[in-house]
Amino acid sequence: MTIKCIIIDLGDVLIELDFSRFFNDVITPSPFNKPKTPIMLEFFRQSDTYHQGKITDEEFYKQACEILGVCSLDQKQFYASFNSIINDLNLDMVKLIRNIKSSNNFKLICMSNINSSHWKYLKKQKWDIWELFDEFILSHEIHMTKPDPKMFDLALKKAGCKPEEVLFIDDGLNNVRSAQEIGINSIRFIGLDNLVEELQKYNIKFSSKKRKNK
Repeated sequence: MTIKCIIIDLGDVLIELDFSRFFNDVITPSPFNKPKTPIMLEFFRQSDTYHQGKITDEEFYKQACEILGVCSLDQKQFYASFNSIINDLNLDMVKLIRNIKSSNNFKLICMSNINSSHWKYLKKQKWDIWELFDEFILSHEIHMTKPDPKMFDLALKKAGCKPEEVLFIDDGLNNVRSAQEIGINSIRFIGLDNLVEELQKYNIKFSSKKRKNK
């Protein structure tokens, strides 16, 4: 078995997320935010249509206000808080991906469930990581989200590979399971050390030098 393409998720893999400001600004003031009402889970469960690019920024804001019962922020303030979920780069992971790219001859694809607001915000950051990827598969552009098997079918077409020639890295268990069901090799990202151990099983070449944050 030879891996010819790696597909990598963004959130909680290459990019660290922090929900604290959004929780304090948006979730806490909601009258529905009570112990027996998991309002934050409901909010993100209902946000799939936005991640799929099927509703506008304004429509998503109105939907959020309806779910929360009230929105204490205007639309501009809401999106400032919403985008604060994107925290920082996982520098060790970025270094590992750069290492893999320079040590191997295969395609790298970024595949993310990401809405247009988060994507615009990301592109404004001075993070020199986008050149790492040969292809981008973004949910808001293709109008579907992982774990939809059709998303993985599209990834295989872009990769130009058979399922067994592809390695998928994602922190979501359901996403990993969906990829595995169509024969794609998959690693659930739970940390860098575990990922390195798993990569070695697929004979992925990379330098063994110790990675350090600067």
